[in-house]
Amino acid sequence: MDADHSRQHDLDIFLFGPLAVQDGAGNHFTPKNQKSKAVLAMLALAPRGSRSRVWLRDKLWSDRGEDQASASLRQALLDIRKCFGADKKDILSADKYSVSLDLSRIRVDAIDLMDKVEQGEVTPPVGLEAVSEHFLEGFDICDPEFESWLTLERQIWEQRLVDHDSDNKAETPPEMSADALGLSRGPSSPDPVISAQMNVSDPTQPKQAATWAIGVQSGMAGDAHAGLLIDKLTRNLREMGRVPSVRTFENQPLSQMRSEFGQVEIPLVLRVTELDQGPSVRLSVELLTGKDGVTVWSSSQAFAPNDFAQPACPALNGLVSHAVIQIGRHLQMHATSPQMAGAGQLIECIYQMFGLSVNELSSAEDKLAHLLKVQPNAQTYAWMAFAKSFQVGQRFTPDAAAQISEAQYYATRALEEDEFDPLVLSLAAHIHSYLFSEFDMAASLFERALKIDPEQAIGWDLYATMNAYAGDTRKSLAMASWAQHLGSNTPISYYFDTTKCIAAALAGDHTAAIEAGEKALVQRPKFNSILRYLISSHAHLGNVQMVESLRHKLVEIEPDFSTGVLRGSGYPGLATEGGRQFLLGLSKAGFDRD
Repeated sequence: MDADHSRQHDLDIFLFGPLAVQDGAGNHFTPKNQKSKAVLAMLALAPRGSRSRVWLRDKLWSDRGEDQASASLRQALLDIRKCFGADKKDILSADKYSVSLDLSRIRVDAIDLMDKVEQGEVTPPVGLEAVSEHFLEGFDICDPEFESWLTLERQIWEQRLVDHDSDNKAETPPEMSADALGLSRGPSSPDPVISAQMNVSDPTQPKQAATWAIGVQSGMAGDAHAGLLIDKLTRNLREMGRVPSVRTFENQPLSQMRSEFGQVEIPLVLRVTELDQGPSVRLSVELLTGKDGVTVWSSSQAFAPNDFAQPACPALNGLVSHAVIQIGRHLQMHATSPQMAGAGQLIECIYQMFGLSVNELSSAEDKLAHLLKVQPNAQTYAWMAFAKSFQVGQRFTPDAAAQISEAQYYATRALEEDEFDPLVLSLAAHIHSYLFSEFDMAASLFERALKIDPEQAIGWDLYATMNAYAGDTRKSLAMASWAQHLGSNTPISYYFDTTKCIAAALAGDHTAAIEAGEKALVQRPKFNSILRYLISSHAHLGNVQMVESLRHKLVEIEPDFSTGVLRGSGYPGLATEGGRQFLLGLSKAGFDRD
């Protein structure tokens, strides 16, 4: 039999060196999370490949309560299955009491090495260092139970090999491979998907451009208003698609601009100019091709002095959003790399997600799933988690529990990828608050995000939502008003108006709730969250005709809606005083049936 054992297994699990999971072609299926890797290692070394849930919890989450440890284990199992993919996820199975690996479908390098040693095919590695240094290398899990298990396993495997070596000292052993531990594993050529994600080129192929960026070109140094617009543009590009940008200068030849930045490809250039028109200022944005400087899109808008006096200058948002949408479209149409196309597609996904229809949300999720396969990053994970929360909140899914579990997985992965990105922090915080009512953890994440980016509208909005559901209506209303200001004049301003409506309704300010809700309803007449709170506020104010009109609209969208359904769905904040008043208003409107 050859070294591959005729390749009758699906996956190789390597325990010598950093834990890795690969198939025969060298494709990687390794989880990134340390504890997910630890679960795999423990199962791979377990008798029959199986361990009880209690045993795994005690080894990896010994300092947690039972409920939290169980939830963490479920998250780790979901992480492993996601990494294995649809074709191989059933290699890992779990029931109420135990978790198992299908040993018939995997090969474990440590077990394979021991089998070869026992059959006399190779000589055991000599010395404690051979195993202690490389066996289960790289784990950094601060749990004393896990550390004890790890130390014991290293001792057991070293002793097994040393004992076998002692028994065979008198015999002449067969020659051993220079890499018996398999530390130089992997295909001879690099994985093309991984190479593309890491910007690593095949050494046999011509070297490609290492990266790309949007060129941002401003006018005169004294054009302060143009500078404000550029700052908003670059920040929005980072938030919407992690689009990198580089500053250039007016009248600089594009060929010089490209050579100045070496390997940075510049597919598009944003040119911002400022023109005084009496008391007003006209700001213009042009989008040019980086190759030949052809203008492919332009737009301009006049602004009054008062527009620039407003905090954060929200009057500029419309021009910024329009430009970002156009950049996203052109990046997809003229992409020269998967990274470039992916950035454009992410921008499209985000705006599509906020369309909030079943079809738009489903389409956005499909595109996000594709992006996570070809070039995963923190923001894509975070937006996918956010999409899952939409599915639950809008009651678009018959299996809310599965959507909640997936949202937790994606939020966790996002933070693992980048715990310093303010957008990632805010979206992950929302998952913790909205789906799990973990308000302390969420507040900590929101504070970190908004300290990094104090003008992040979505962060203030979601933080306001958290405080509303936690019962702090005063703080919620203040934050929602600020988010509404920051997010005005954008394609998703209705979303911030909706949060203001919710915060005001829960605070008992029904007039303000109706004002914000009706503003949001203009953009999204079928958004059920707006309709629910508008109905409740109108009912409290005794506006019978408006209640009846809005009630018909909501019943068309949610035929089975009632206060009982809302309670049964786990909707947050209903136990607070504001939540009770919200339910009371719905009851007055006739939605109190169970």
